[in-house]
Amino acid sequence: MRAFIASLLLVLSCLTAFADTTDRLFVRPWVELEPLARIDPGTVYPIPVATAEKTLLEEGRRLISGMIYGWSFTYYPGDLSRSVKESFLLTPLAEIPWGSPRLKIIETEQSDTRLWARIGYTLDDTESLRRESWDSNTVPLATGEGAADLLAVADVRNASREAAIKDAIRRSLDVRYANKPREITGEVVLWDDPLTVVSAGSFRTTAKVKVLVRELVPYGIY
Repeated sequence: MRAFIASLLLVLSCLTAFADTTDRLFVRPWVELEPLARIDPGTVYPIPVATAEKTLLEEGRRLISGMIYGWSFTYYPGDLSRSVKESFLLTPLAEIPWGSPRLKIIETEQSDTRLWARIGYTLDDTESLRRESWDSNTVPLATGEGAADLLAVADVRNASREAAIKDAIRRSLDVRYANKPREITGEVVLWDDPLTVVSAGSFRTTAKVKVLVRELVPYGIY
């Protein structure tokens, strides 16, 4: 009898752990306390830990918003033969509000001049259903890589992430469509926490996304 009760408790604990993982999302962003570029005049250097934690929480808010709500996108693939310049626009569909009590820094860790944070967010029922709706084999999964020069843009981390999302969408289209379209519109969500590293003076991001194409306009229509 005791063995049965112990086994039952073990099963219940496993189910509880599973429930915790299904209604929570986690990301692990980092920030440089001694950034190499774009220090605004008057900024305290090195960056105080308290200030860096606010930056990390904002980064976590943006990442997890992208994992739940995602973006609408409009993409014009570049085409030299038609003198078409590439254009890509991401627009957030919704975002977690700043200060949400469900978004928390669970722990931080400093490694040399870099501060890491583990950030968690508890989803409500509507957010869980939205996330589950993307978890389908009919919505393709794609991985992309993007880079942004440290000195070229102010929000270099976001620029490298958007470049990775665009690359993932492009790769997904290359697999599904033989001919390059004129215009593509749709929605995209981050499927997990993207990986961002610094290499050769650039932020480089690898992102895994789910891509839903709403409309594809071929060149034949023009």
